[in-house]
Amino acid sequence: MNKWQTYRIKDVAKFISEKANDCSLPYIALDNIVSWDSTYIPSDSMSDGNSNVCKKGDVLFGKLRPYLAKGYIPTQDSICSPEFIVLRSNNLVNNKFLLYFLLSCSFISYIKNQVAGVKMPRTNALQVGRVSLSLPFIAEQEAIATYLDKECGKIGKEIGLLERKVDCYRRLKHSLINQTVIRGINPDVTMKPSGHSWIGDIPQHWNYERVEKYFHSHTLYNKDFQYKRAFKFFKGTIIPKDENFEENEYQDAYEKYTIVKQNDIIINGLNLNYDFKSMRVGKVTDNGIITSAYIVLRPYQNVYSDFFNYLFKAFDYRKFFHGMGKGVRLTLSFNELRTFEIPVPPSNEQHEIVAYLDDKCNKIDVIINKIESKIELLKELKRSLINEVVTGQRAINISKS
Repeated sequence: MNKWQTYRIKDVAKFISEKANDCSLPYIALDNIVSWDSTYIPSDSMSDGNSNVCKKGDVLFGKLRPYLAKGYIPTQDSICSPEFIVLRSNNLVNNKFLLYFLLSCSFISYIKNQVAGVKMPRTNALQVGRVSLSLPFIAEQEAIATYLDKECGKIGKEIGLLERKVDCYRRLKHSLINQTVIRGINPDVTMKPSGHSWIGDIPQHWNYERVEKYFHSHTLYNKDFQYKRAFKFFKGTIIPKDENFEENEYQDAYEKYTIVKQNDIIINGLNLNYDFKSMRVGKVTDNGIITSAYIVLRPYQNVYSDFFNYLFKAFDYRKFFHGMGKGVRLTLSFNELRTFEIPVPPSNEQHEIVAYLDDKCNKIDVIINKIESKIELLKELKRSLINEVVTGQRAINISKS
């Protein structure tokens, strides 16, 4: 570190804030960039006409929720969301080195404590520009960036392999649920046509009835603030939100949330570009509130919600709408869902199916959790490596980098 000199970011990079006139250029949105990874992934995001210019080689850093650590270097002249800070490095700093610094734990930890706002915290160019960083000579910066590209690439490949394994197990779990809630556990049972080609045959002794026989709609909003415990989804499970809100902040955020009660089934009705990994269906575990993006199905007395929780996770809602002659829809309401015909086994068989699926799915979840723990360890290893190298805490052999 004795050869490293300290600068402020604004001393080594110019902050560019130029509105784009040519919206035909490639557009970079915040959701195109992977947190902590500086990787671009395609999305459906398009410019709304309010975009900034960014040149090939500029360094982008997401100012909205900076703790997400979204940084990227465009590979061609582009336009980007105004939620990015655009930095153009001078001859004192290598742009890749600067990017790695902006993705270091030290920088993210500092900048997230400087931001204003609770729901939508943002940093700005002034705050980022004041941050100090130590720099070696430019040749060493380039060598460090090359070293990190190589080492982070190795870790990234290992993470990618493990993520593909997780995806395979999730598909296995979804297939298991789908097969069981539609055809049951007994492979030798006599079958009958369901009447829907996309469901196929169901066991002869099962009923085939509308959702409204088992559930009614519930859309009572939390405007009187009876509940201050909100729920969110995490890894397919509904859990309480862990934030602590002041009363005025809470009222701004939760006045229009829907009240839910234990054993309600909730379905996200806003994303019917259906993908079993993103479609959110779950059983509520306790009284509370959930965002109004969810349809709340309140079970009638003696309805076994655990079975229907699995059942609603199995269906392709796009095909349901095709069956109604309405094509692929982006939203779903209870008024439409209530007419959805579903296969329903006898009560005792519902309990057998749930016990069977709980056992099988829990075993798959254990495997998934172990793999995901390895992924998190590798991600932490990568973050530590970046932080230690760009802050000079770990020396590297430049001749071999």
